Amino acid sequence: MTAIERTAIGWALGTMPARLLMRAAGSKVLLDRLAVVFFAAICLLVSAYALVRPDYNWDMVAYVAAALEDRHPDPAELHAETWKRVSEGASQSQLYHLQYGTPYNKHQWENPADFQSQLSMYRVKVAYVALIEALEPLTGLVKASMLLSILPSLALGALCLWLLGRDDALQGAFLLAPVLMLAGYAHMTTAVVPDMLVSFVSLLAILLFASKRDIAACVVLLVSVLIRPDNIVLAFALLLTAIAFGWRVLPLLVTFVVGLVACVAMSRFGSHPGWWAHFYFSCVEVQNSMTNFHPDFSFGAIMRGYTRGVLVAIMENDWPAIFALLIAAWALLNRVGRTGTERANALVFALVIGTLGKFASFPLPDDRFYFVSIAAMAVVLATMWKPRFDIAAARA
Repeated sequence: MTAIERTAIGWALGTMPARLLMRAAGSKVLLDRLAVVFFAAICLLVSAYALVRPDYNWDMVAYVAAALEDRHPDPAELHAETWKRVSEGASQSQLYHLQYGTPYNKHQWENPADFQSQLSMYRVKVAYVALIEALEPLTGLVKASMLLSILPSLALGALCLWLLGRDDALQGAFLLAPVLMLAGYAHMTTAVVPDMLVSFVSLLAILLFASKRDIAACVVLLVSVLIRPDNIVLAFALLLTAIAFGWRVLPLLVTFVVGLVACVAMSRFGSHPGWWAHFYFSCVEVQNSMTNFHPDFSFGAIMRGYTRGVLVAIMENDWPAIFALLIAAWALLNRVGRTGTERANALVFALVIGTLGKFASFPLPDDRFYFVSIAAMAVVLATMWKPRFDIAAARA
C-alpha cells in the first residue's frame, strides 16, 4: 500500500463512486452529455426562477405603458391603467420599490404627465412593444413582458448548445455557462428588458453568417434593429467586416441603410428626444420630465458622461473584464493556429469592433447592453477551441 493510499484522499479515490467518476472522466461521449445536462440545467433553473420570482423593474412599468398608450392617450388614464396592471401581480414590497425606491421613481408615480414623457425612450423599440401587445390576449401585458425575457433565454441556451454540438465542442458548455452567468444571463432573464430577445435574434444572425447564409442573416439582423434600434451598431460592424474580409458587401449595405432609415423613422414617429437629450438623460443626469427637454450641447457634459460610463463599467460591471479575457483568448487561439473558419475569425472581429462602437456611441455601463457581443464571442471562441476535459482524449 502506497503512502497516498493510506490517507483519507486515497481511501476516497478507491471508493466505487470515485472509480466511476474517473471512468467517466475518460469518456468523451459521457462528458459531452454531462456538459449538455449542466448547461441545460442552468438555463432551465434560471428560467424557472424567473417564472416564480420575476423582477418587477422600472422598465417593465414603462414597456407596459408603451403597449397601452394607443388605448389610453390621456396621461392620467394611462398612468392609472398601467399601475393597475402592474399591481395585479406585484407584491407590496415590489410595488413600494417601484413607486418609492428612488426619487425618480417617486416622481414618476406621483406625476402622470411626466411619467408619459419618459415613454419616448421606450416606444421606439417598435417590434418589442408590438410583441408584448400580440401576446396580451394569451397572457396579459405584464406576463407577456416577462415571457419575452424567459422564452428568448431558453431559446438562446438551446441555440448555444446546437452551435457547440454542430462543431463538436459540447464540453465548451462547462466554460460557456459561467461566462454567460457573469455577463448577466440570469438578471436579463428575470428582468423585463428587450436585451435577451435581441441577444437571441442577434446570435441567430451570427450563426447564419457563420454558415454563409448572408441573405437570411441580414433579414434576422434587421429584425434585431426593430427590436432594439441601437443594434444598428452591430449591423455597421458587420458591414465593415464584410468590406475588410471580402464578404458580399451589398446585402449588409442594404441591411444597414434600411436599418438606419427604420431607426430614423421609429425615432421620429415615436417622438424620441434625440441622441443628445437621451445621452444627457442616461449618462449625465436623469430628468423627471422629457417634455421639451433640449439641453445645450456641452463638451463638459460629454466628458462627464464618458467618465461615468468607464468608471461604472469597470468598477460595478463584469463585461469589460470578460471582454478583455475573450480578446486574449482569441489572440491565444490565433497564436496556436486554432482560428476556426475564416468566417468565425471575421465574426469575432465584428463583435469586438461592435462592442467598442456601441460603448463609444452611447457609454451605458450595464452588462446587459453588451451581452449580445459577449455571448456571441464566447460561443464562437468555444467552437474554435473545442475544449476537451476527458482524460483519455487521444483514445476517445
